[in-house]
Amino acid sequence: MWDDKHSNGLSRRERQVIEIVMKHGRLSAREIEEKLPDAPTYSAVRSILRLLVERGLLNKVQEDGRDWFSLPVSPKKARVSALQSFVGRFFENSAGEAALALLGQKNVKLSAEEAEKLIQLIEEARQP
Repeated sequence: MWDDKHSNGLSRRERQVIEIVMKHGRLSAREIEEKLPDAPTYSAVRSILRLLVERGLLNKVQEDGRDWFSLPVSPKKARVSALQSFVGRFFENSAGEAALALLGQKNVKLSAEEAEKLIQLIEEARQP
C-alpha cells in the first residue's frame, strides 16, 4: 500500500499529512492542521484530506459529528512498506547496505535489547 505505486505524485503537503497520521494514529482534521508545519488554512487541509481519502491513502470515519482520519493499514505495515520502497530505490534492494549506512554513523547508539535483536536477525538472515 505504501510503495512507489501509491506514493508517487504526492505533494509535499500530502506526504506531510500521511507522515503525521502514520506517527500519531487516528486524528481529526483540526489536529492534523495543528501538527502541519506552516499549516495552510483549515479548508486547504480539509481539501488535502479529501483527496487522500479519495485515493485510498487515508480512511475517514465520522463519529460524534467529527471526521476522524487514519491509515488504511496498520502503521507498522505502512512503515515496513515505505522502508522496503526506500531500500529498493536507494540501496538496490540491499537490506545489508541500508543497515550499514544507518549503523555506520558515529552518533548511532543502540540499546542492549536493540543490539541483541539485530544480532538475532542477522543470524537468521545468514541461514541458507
